[in-house]
Formats: sequence, structure tokens, C-alpha cells
Amino acid sequence: MTYYYEAYNRQGEHYQGEIEAGSRQEAAHKIRRQGLWITALASNDKNKKGIKDYLEETKFFAKVVDDTQIALFFRQMSVLLSAGIPVHEALKSLLTGGRQGSYTRLLTGLYQQVLKGKSLSAAMEESHCFSPRIVQLVSAGERAGTLEETFNRLADFLAQMVKNREQLKSVLLYPAIIGVTALAVLIFMTLFILPAFASLLSNLQTELPLPTKILLDLAAFLQAYGVETMAGGCVLALGLYGLSRQALVCYYGHRLLLSLPLVGALACHVAWSLTFHTLAMLLEQGINLHMALKMAAPVTGNRYIEKELCCLQNKVEQGSSLISALQDCQAFPPMLFEMLEAGEQAGQLEVMLGKAAAFCQVLAENESARLQALAEPAAIFTVGGLVFFMVMAVIMPLLNTMDALSM
Repeated sequence: MTYYYEAYNRQGEHYQGEIEAGSRQEAAHKIRRQGLWITALASNDKNKKGIKDYLEETKFFAKVVDDTQIALFFRQMSVLLSAGIPVHEALKSLLTGGRQGSYTRLLTGLYQQVLKGKSLSAAMEESHCFSPRIVQLVSAGERAGTLEETFNRLADFLAQMVKNREQLKSVLLYPAIIGVTALAVLIFMTLFILPAFASLLSNLQTELPLPTKILLDLAAFLQAYGVETMAGGCVLALGLYGLSRQALVCYYGHRLLLSLPLVGALACHVAWSLTFHTLAMLLEQGINLHMALKMAAPVTGNRYIEKELCCLQNKVEQGSSLISALQDCQAFPPMLFEMLEAGEQAGQLEVMLGKAAAFCQVLAENESARLQALAEPAAIFTVGGLVFFMVMAVIMPLLNTMDALSM
């Protein structure tokens, strides 16, 4: 039987062709003996159904596969690929067990696309279950022949991201419950309790306190224009979402994000950690620096840093060293200049890039911990201010009523 294959060698060179074998396993062994890393292997029995059609037929879409399942997928694939199992066989082994659900349907769709002869990164991109930077990382790993290492790093990154997000949720859970309760009580007081006090105070010819006036004016406005206010809020939200999808707005939005306190430092360190990891991986496989910069640019997830990397790639391609090109990069962490300069001078740039990635990861974890530590008191302070305002709006009219009755 004839099998069509797509593969890369350790220098990142792309190969495709066909080979005669009695089974897929035999074909995979023959290709691996040639020193090639298989990214797609299919027989001449073409599969006519794509992953989009499969997901649409089963009524599952990208958003039902969460980050935890994606991290599990990368971890499992890393283990299987490190054992020398081809991509399609690894996907097939993950499907064993007879389990049902969105994760299994995603694996089935990926497996079908790989059997058609597509690369795993192309199948992942078509599924819309993976972010563009993850697809770019997998594509870079396929070209470099280090797909199992790429999967391992992606699994670590996603696991850490899920852990940080769950920790932040836990920190904010208590203030969120208090905030929702306080807001509900405030609305109840504004719509049902305060109007009765206002009528009483008006009959007693007592001037209303400022917090009470604010709440009553707000209640009157919502009663008169509540539907229009909600509709305007929805239109505004949709308009802002549409603007955020524009390339220019996204560029300036990401640039503004990097200048924010705490959050900006966290976003910067995460972006550079991914970039350094990718560059180190590509350079270790013998890919030229300017090509590695071009391949790593979409991985950052930040349009501003991505454009800076494209400028770096142009300068390096014109003969400039990496350190010289980085001198004009405003988004680059200054503390890493000496580390990368030492690596470039010693001819071990990929080693120093790996250490720089680990250092940025540590900084990102520290920033995340600091942000989580500040989130709870900030939320409690905000809720406390809301409760204080509500109490003042209720207690002050009562005191004024008592003063009026005692006169």
C-alpha cells in the first residue's frame, strides 16, 4: 500500500512524498530510519470529512474545550511523541477508552485531518480550539523537529496559567459574594425603602442628605430610562468589542497594556518568556536567527511586541547583531541585556535565551503572586466603600427624621 507523508529533518528542512509499506506502523518506521520527523502520514484512502464538518455535526465548538483539557492534550502528546510514536498513532492512542465528550470529538477531528495528510498544526488551526500563538508554536516545533519538547513546554505554560487563574478566582470569590450581596441590598434600598423615607422627610420639610439624593436621583433615572440605558450599554459594549478586533486599535491597546502597573509587567514577562523559549528551541535546531525571529514573532500574543520582533528580524537580516538590534526595542526588559550579550559573545545564544526565558517566567510568577495578593484587599476596600455609602444614605435620613420629630 502507498502512504503519503510529510516530515522535517533536524535542520528544519521540509520533506514530502510517498512510500510503500504493508501498514502505517511499517511506513512510519521506514521514514523514521531516514532521520525524519513525521508530521503527517496517510494512505491513499482519502478521508472526505474535515474537522470543521465533524465539529459542526456533533454540535461542539472551540469554546467547550477548556484550557485544562488543552493542557492535558499537550502533556499526553509530549509523552507519546518522546517515546517515538508518530503523530497520527499518538492521536489514535488518545482516542482509546470509549469516552465521549467535546475533548474526544476534538481528538477525533484532529486524527481525521492528520490522516488526510495535513500537518498537526494545520489541523489545530482549522479546529479553532487553539489560540493562534499555540498553533504558531506547534508549527515551529514541526519545522524544527522538536514537537515533543514544544508540547511539553506548552503543557507547562498552560498548566501554570490555569493555576494562576484558579488562584485569582479563589482570592476574589469572597469579595465577589460580598459585592453582589451589597449591590442587591443597595438596589432594594434605593427602589423600595428610600422613597418612603424621602416622602416622610419631604412632609417634615427636612432637607435630604447628599448620599440619599444621589441614590434617589439614580433610582428615578433608571425608572425613566432603564431600558434605553441597558440598550445603550449593550451597543457600547459591542462597539468596543468590534474596535478591539481592529489591528491598529489592538496594537495601541497592547502597547497601553504594557505600561499599566503590575498587569503590564506581568504581560511583558509572559510574552518575552514565550518568545525566548521559542527562539532557544529554534536556534538549537540550527535555524538562522533572523528566521527564528520571524517564526517567533506571532507567538508573543502581544501585537506591539510582535511588531518590535519584526523590526528586530529586519535589522538582524541586514547584518546587525541581536544585542545591537535590541538597543532600540523599548519593550525589552533591560535587565536581560547583559545575559544575552554574554551568550552572543560566547557563541551560546540559545543557552542564554533558555535561561532568559526561565528568568522571565520567574518574574511573571512573582508579578502574578503580587497581583493576587493585592486583589483581595482592593476588592474588599471597594465593597466596603459601597456599603459605607449605602449605610450613610439610609442612616442619615433616619437621624434627620429623629431631629425633626424632637423639635
